[in-house]
Amino acid sequence: MINLGSFGRLAVQNTSQTLRRATLQIALAGALASASTLGLMPSHAAAVEAHVENAGIFTAQIPVEGSKIATGQAVIVVDKPIEEVLRIVLDYANYVRFMPNFTKSKVLAQRGSRAMVYMEVSVAKGMYTLYGQLNLAERPQDGVSRVVEGRLMDGNIDAFDASFKLTPTDDGARTEIDFRIYVDPDLPLPSSVFSRENERAAGRTVRALRARVAEAPGDST
Repeated sequence: MINLGSFGRLAVQNTSQTLRRATLQIALAGALASASTLGLMPSHAAAVEAHVENAGIFTAQIPVEGSKIATGQAVIVVDKPIEEVLRIVLDYANYVRFMPNFTKSKVLAQRGSRAMVYMEVSVAKGMYTLYGQLNLAERPQDGVSRVVEGRLMDGNIDAFDASFKLTPTDDGARTEIDFRIYVDPDLPLPSSVFSRENERAAGRTVRALRARVAEAPGDST
């Protein structure tokens, strides 16, 4: 009978964990590849619906220095003053109510606008869950814009950065939302796939935020 000892058991355990991670990466990569391929062939009805949903939304891919994956950007103007939009953006615990594919958003600690938030995101039609702890906070600005940033502290993702930049327009009656997101899930797929997914995620986020802002009650004053 072979006695592996503590070092041998640790080596086997690490190898098992590596194999499980590789298996999950391959499964997600296959699902994403299939979804991307199917996404190239939308039906006419789906194309019309997408056009309506994307009305008034500008999206783009922004190169990131030192990375082959681009940041996704989406800009939209909503018919609410900045304070009402900011209130929703700072409500971290309820991100699950409007952020696409979020299945959990739990505030672990908070002081003012700065908070540590645990989030889970379902991807590839529920086949895989990305999770992490985010440091979220409003960043001081010199002008009239308000910026809320989120940065990954720990999780099963290589990188996750996101920001909401809110700027009042039309004498304060409306608000421009400039949302940017960068996610690197460290999977064996071309960087162009993730760049495109980041852009799509940005578009879905501002669409969902627009709907959330529209249904939220305004100030009573």
